[in-house]
Amino acid sequence: MNHKGVKDRQKPEYLAGVNEFLHFAFIRKSDGTMLKCPCLNCRLVLSQNRKNMQCHLLVYGIDPTYNPWVSHGESIQEIDNE
Repeated sequence: MNHKGVKDRQKPEYLAGVNEFLHFAFIRKSDGTMLKCPCLNCRLVLSQNRKNMQCHLLVYGIDPTYNPWVSHGESIQEIDNE
């Protein structure tokens, strides 16, 4: 999974990427789970629930250096196999 190709947060591709990321990150989590937020404001320091994280990613954008998504379940090995 890669977010680096879309710079304009208003494009449908960006919204689709945010939704794909949130699905991946929260797929096996219970409602109300807080995860480290990769937005440019939180930078994996602050945790957010799914709804707040979606808002943050749409308003602030995703930290372009956050790849692979190791804080949200993606392993280095998965990236090497792509």
